[in-house]
Amino acid sequence: MSIPKRKALCEADKKLLSLAEKIAKAGKIIAGDSINKNYLVFHNLRGEITVTSDSGFEAILIGNTERGSRDGFMYLFFKNTAQQNSYPSVDKIAASLRQVVLEKRLPEGEGKATYHDWKEYGGMERQLRYFSELVCELAGITPQEVSCISAGTQS
Repeated sequence: MSIPKRKALCEADKKLLSLAEKIAKAGKIIAGDSINKNYLVFHNLRGEITVTSDSGFEAILIGNTERGSRDGFMYLFFKNTAQQNSYPSVDKIAASLRQVVLEKRLPEGEGKATYHDWKEYGGMERQLRYFSELVCELAGITPQEVSCISAGTQS
């Protein structure tokens, strides 16, 4: 996936890039913290974005992990590795967030995304819509701003 070159970003892309920078910074902070394992980047009553680094497991979580929630969660990125701070670059995080906002399913697997229990939460389409709405809320993107985002390309 690629994000447009930084010279001509629309407002939504700028907000996603800002969110990606905060997520990447959280990855650096939490990877170097020997006590705390989770860094809550953003949250509201509907869900959260959390960066995790715990005994070789690193992840960027989006969604709601509360027991009894009607919404699920996904890993924007996860990896089991002995290397600390193996998170993707700011541009790759931003490109993945763009796909989430556009309700696109991300490639799954180690070092990529994964979706949890989506069948229990109304199906994949409903979950993709929920993740899109949540990222937009947490990044401050309005419905009108979403229209300027284009899908980008896979890389």
